[in-house]
Amino acid sequence: MAGAWRRRLQASRLVALAVLCLGIGSPVAAPPAPVAARPVAQAQLLSGPPRSRDREPDVRLVEPAPQHAQIDSVVRLQFSRRMAMGSVLRSFRIDPAIDGVQEWPDDRTLVFRPLLPLAYQGTYRVSVAGFSRGGEAMALGTFGFATVWRPPVLAVPFTLTFDDCGPPDAIRAILSALADRSLHAIFFPTGQCRDQLPWLVPALLAAGHRVCNHTYSHPDLSRLSAAAIRSEIERGVSVACDLFRPPYGAMDRVGRVAGVAASLGYRVQLWDVDTRDWAGTPADVMVAMIRARGGVVLMHMQGPHTVEAIRTL
Repeated sequence: MAGAWRRRLQASRLVALAVLCLGIGSPVAAPPAPVAARPVAQAQLLSGPPRSRDREPDVRLVEPAPQHAQIDSVVRLQFSRRMAMGSVLRSFRIDPAIDGVQEWPDDRTLVFRPLLPLAYQGTYRVSVAGFSRGGEAMALGTFGFATVWRPPVLAVPFTLTFDDCGPPDAIRAILSALADRSLHAIFFPTGQCRDQLPWLVPALLAAGHRVCNHTYSHPDLSRLSAAAIRSEIERGVSVACDLFRPPYGAMDRVGRVAGVAASLGYRVQLWDVDTRDWAGTPADVMVAMIRARGGVVLMHMQGPHTVEAIRTL
């Protein structure tokens, strides 16, 4: 009986094993429930790239020039956009303070007219801050300018002339000194100088100076043939000027130099005072010579004390 019980137990185990292996009678797993699809957000269509913030308006000082401003100058400010007049006029400042009249010729321009002349050798500071039309942007600006020196007052009139060439910095210093003293001069650069410094002649003319002939290579013309003299003069610098200065003032006894120059439409221009600035003549000595004699004064574009002499006149 015990053996029969064991056989039934083994049979039941085999049946259970078969069920596990073959899946007989096991429930079928239901397929997973479908996941609801998420709605796709519709992209927002843009009519164009996002607009950037408008650029702040610019302002610049149109008049006077930062250096060598004349004492009768007006102050003119120019804006890059249309501005609200009231905010601009209220914000305008000039230091040192001077009395004047503000003008608004258009919605981009402010003009300040001093009632009295500016001071000689003065330094002024101008500031402005104003809103553009509509008030959406502000313009800010601060500028400075300096006025010319008081011009010399001498009993004896004189004309400064400058020969040859020089280092660019030395020439610019001479031009600055002349502008500060409100002086105009006659320049006699060589043709080689013109070729080496192409900015020179335009700068001289722009500053109101005369530019006249001093040959091409600065030779002693008294030692040259008439043909060589003509070539030197023809290749020299001349801009609406009929003056010719021979290098070293060298003139031959028979008049070939003056004759060739005259045939080309030039008048020989020498000098009354030779400062010998190229040799290092002190500034006070040059000034004393000029004040004593006056007339046409010979100077050069590279004298070590030339600028000081101009400023001391």
